[in-house]
Amino acid sequence: MDPNLLAELHGDDWRELSMLAKKNTLSPSQAQRFLDLYRSASKDLSRIMTTAPDSLEAARLSAIVHRSRNHLSAVPSGGLSGLSRFFVVSLPLSIYRLRWDFAIVAASFLALAVLSGLWAGIHPEVLETFGDRAYRQQFAEHDFVNYYKENPNGFFAVGVWTNNAWIAVQFVLLGITGVFVVQGIFVNAVNVGFSAAMMFEFDKGADFFLYILPHGIPEISCIILAAAAGLRLFFAWVIPGPQLRRNKLASEARSLLTVAGGLVLLLFGSGLIEGFVTPNPIPPVLKIVIGVLYTAAVIVYARYFGRRAARAGLTADLDEHQAGYSILATDR
Repeated sequence: MDPNLLAELHGDDWRELSMLAKKNTLSPSQAQRFLDLYRSASKDLSRIMTTAPDSLEAARLSAIVHRSRNHLSAVPSGGLSGLSRFFVVSLPLSIYRLRWDFAIVAASFLALAVLSGLWAGIHPEVLETFGDRAYRQQFAEHDFVNYYKENPNGFFAVGVWTNNAWIAVQFVLLGITGVFVVQGIFVNAVNVGFSAAMMFEFDKGADFFLYILPHGIPEISCIILAAAAGLRLFFAWVIPGPQLRRNKLASEARSLLTVAGGLVLLLFGSGLIEGFVTPNPIPPVLKIVIGVLYTAAVIVYARYFGRRAARAGLTADLDEHQAGYSILATDR
């Protein structure tokens, strides 16, 4: 569409949006009007960028949309604006976008863990591959529990945090391969299932859940989220849609790297739980409640801020003037 014609048709709306973006506070009706105008202007900007990205109208509207986006996300423009945007927009929005990917990977992980545990429990010869009966009994009656108690709490917490954070970052960064993530999820799920089978073999099933659930709920959730992000990156490469493959992949990578950084922080919390709560002699129910509450807090945070950012049409990617404008692909 001709940018001059578009400016003639929607110029009044653009000016109104610019005026509302300069206000410190908005009434409910103004806020709704602001949101409608922002969405419309964003679509107009997209149209202009496909036909005349270097035009005066493109520069003018880009400035209005950028200012409106900052106002809409309630992110201050001072020196801490980047940090604020990360926690208020980029991280929760990135997690929120992965909610269905997460659900699919989580269901697959749990199904595989349960099936492998049942298979090993029904076929004792499978457990023989882990060691003889004496070895499995030592694992079930001593080693599994002692793993959480044999080192100082702080040292143990930092150790599991760095290990899990490294796994999460690898899942995201190497997700483009597809195979790495699938293999990692498969191995982890089977290990959980086989460990449970060995514990139940010697009537230590209660200890298994008591020591794995408090930290395992948030920890495994983070690892599954990392796997979901990695697979999203893989499918962005394989199925880029109407965008150029390199543009789609670059956009998803910039957004999903936010998830990797956020998971490093979130796994620090699960590391503290594993180091200080799991081996603590407090009531078992309280241990599990702590893990559940931590996970629930992350979910509420991601849903509230992520959903708000998604409805506002925001993105976890860089602004177009920083990342470069995208074009539709007709031939790859």
